[in-house]
Amino acid sequence: MDSKRPHKYCALKQLCSILCILFLTSCTWVKDDNDDCPDGFWLNLHYTYNILDVEAAPEYVKEVSVYIYDSIGNYVSRLDVPQTVLAANNHKVRIEGLQKGDYRFVVWSGISNSQYAVSGDNSTMDAFRLSLAGSSTTVTNRLPDVYYGILSTVHYDDAYAVHDVWMMKDTNQLTCLFVPLSGDVAVSPADYDVKVVSANGTMNVMNKPVSATPITYLPFERNSVTVNDSEYGELHGIGFSLTTLRLMADLDSRLVFQKADTGETIFNISLPEYIGMIGSYYTNLGRSLTLQEYLDRQDFYHIVFFLSEDFSTLIRLDVNSWRLRAKNHLKL
Repeated sequence: MDSKRPHKYCALKQLCSILCILFLTSCTWVKDDNDDCPDGFWLNLHYTYNILDVEAAPEYVKEVSVYIYDSIGNYVSRLDVPQTVLAANNHKVRIEGLQKGDYRFVVWSGISNSQYAVSGDNSTMDAFRLSLAGSSTTVTNRLPDVYYGILSTVHYDDAYAVHDVWMMKDTNQLTCLFVPLSGDVAVSPADYDVKVVSANGTMNVMNKPVSATPITYLPFERNSVTVNDSEYGELHGIGFSLTTLRLMADLDSRLVFQKADTGETIFNISLPEYIGMIGSYYTNLGRSLTLQEYLDRQDFYHIVFFLSEDFSTLIRLDVNSWRLRAKNHLKL
């Protein structure tokens, strides 16, 4: 008897077993309603384009509207996905029912709120506009958060695919404190007004402002404040909170501080310039942020103007955790 035959028989039996396992578990060979093989075309939503450079989509990106266009920018369809579905799919959106071909996907979050209006949403990409609702050019309330992302042309077919969509935030909150460097000066928030004026009220499909009409953003909250400063001690001032849409490095956005009774302007400054002074202190992948990157990543600004008693001279400017001194007490 050949002593090698049992070994050959065992090897053949093991090979048959392996082939059976592969046959039963392979996603490409066998598929039924009960298998765990991945399928479908998915958009995987991320929000890491923030000042901390961390994944925050599950916390902040709630519901989304996905606009689908063909490869030359013609409207195909719109898919609205509620928060419950997003959460159930780990912030992935499944795209179904398209014909095989190349498509572009534009994702918005927050635009279903009644404070926003969409036009051209069933036309070409070039016709799309997102703007503030109504005809008023003055915003007096807090704007709901808006996020935006776009996926350039990709191919859609029956194969399993997951495409990353990187979102960015389009809304900003500013808390502005005006503090005279004198404990004897009594100031009331009712005596002053602050506003941001910018032509950023209408965005196109590429998330760029396209209207020349200036929008005036007014405070949704104002109050008296006490500042305990390590250098100046306890000081009393006034604070205002307001929101704006996307701030652009190349778009003139003005922060205006006025006397309420007369409308006299105390100072009128470039908002991106002043808050952008600290932008280069932040880095990403070992390089300093550009001004636009900083404006897009940062969504909250706590700005403290330390002023002379008559509010005419800027002594020090604090933006978030950064302290900047006005060179030679530069006049505002």
